[in-house]
Amino acid sequence: MGNTNYITAIELSSSKISGAVGIETYAGIKILATASTPVKGFITKGVVRNVDETSNAINYIINTLESGLDNIAIKRAYISFAGLSVHSIKSKVTRTFNSYTKITNDIINEMALENDKTFQAPEGYTRVQVVNQEYRLDGKIDNNPIGAPTLQIEGNYLNIVINEQYLNQLNDSFAQADIEIADSFSAARMDADILLSKDARRNGCALVNIGADTTTVAIYNNDILRKLVVVPLGSRNITMDLCSKQISFDEAEEIKITRGYKSSLNDRLPIDSDTINSIINARMCEILQNTKYQIEESGERIGHIIFTGGGSKLKNFNLLLEEYLPNYKNEIISEPQFSLESSSGVNLYGIFTTALYGLLKQGKENCCEEIKPATYTPPVEQTIFSGDMFDNGDNVNKQPAETTVEKKPTTKKTESGTKKKPQKDNFWGGLFGQTKQAITDWVGNATEDEKDDEID
Repeated sequence: MGNTNYITAIELSSSKISGAVGIETYAGIKILATASTPVKGFITKGVVRNVDETSNAINYIINTLESGLDNIAIKRAYISFAGLSVHSIKSKVTRTFNSYTKITNDIINEMALENDKTFQAPEGYTRVQVVNQEYRLDGKIDNNPIGAPTLQIEGNYLNIVINEQYLNQLNDSFAQADIEIADSFSAARMDADILLSKDARRNGCALVNIGADTTTVAIYNNDILRKLVVVPLGSRNITMDLCSKQISFDEAEEIKITRGYKSSLNDRLPIDSDTINSIINARMCEILQNTKYQIEESGERIGHIIFTGGGSKLKNFNLLLEEYLPNYKNEIISEPQFSLESSSGVNLYGIFTTALYGLLKQGKENCCEEIKPATYTPPVEQTIFSGDMFDNGDNVNKQPAETTVEKKPTTKKTESGTKKKPQKDNFWGGLFGQTKQAITDWVGNATEDEKDDEID
């Protein structure tokens, strides 16, 4: 591995869980492995509902990614958080001085710490991120207050909060999968970092991600995130309404994707075109009207709306935008383009999202460890002699010295009679056996010669 940082990113959504491992190169991010698995009800509206099933899916992602790496084990990952409960809350901290005081880094840091201590999240919620807004010096906006003398400074902050129980369920899923969370980021902010130009964020825009179960609205102005909210409506609501007309879920999904809104296709469908159009119109009206309300409620001057997510891919979606958001400049980004380098055989199609790509870019800490192959140590062979030094080798390495073992017969019956058992291929045992046999033959021959002399 050397000094290479292997970054692992995992994104959990209501439709699928995706993961990737990449390394940073001079040309950008090189993707080494990817994995994806569908979500079947254990994550809904972006919230982990079943910890065990989510953990199993994470394990599948990790195992698949590791199979594409050489002797590399994944220990931690960068993740994105989203879901129904995520939203933003504004807060502010004010400092007043008796005389004109020059603002320093220490004053700015002390105000941020005070916001951390005094901010009260709603009951059952916990803060996961703070986004600095603008500062006001004597009532006037100043985004670079350090070094400026003032009688009063006001710091404004945007606090991102999430339901504490939902967060615990997310953390438990990774803990059960034995994967450490290196850091977590808002999926909406990851989308914005990739999809929104600096000019769009500076001039005022809204990024609207229409997912399966939820729609996330992130509002930017003066290059700062001003509001983040998740609306509990998504494109799956259209599918479920179509299912209420006595068709299967798969049929409803296909109609929604291929037919779309006010399509001119004359294909044969189990539902008439007027019913399809009325269902799509009603559900998209809810989503788009909620989007308009969130923009107006923020108080920000917004003229540009960028749509992304699966719901924005609906055929003739632009006709709905013209109908419900006619006073905005609307843009649809259906397939974000990523400049990705990948290893041979790595699948990128259908896996990469803006949030996943953003996580890889945010990752700084190495997420993997090298698996060192086990070294093989051959067993030490020991030769133990016992009994007669003229043993033919049958007892070598069989029993420790001074141990009595009943010997098996050294002959066996064959069709032609009795056959000697072949001696084992043991050098010293064979040598001693041959010497013993030679002495025996010599003694036997001498005895026979004496008998012959007696007969003579």
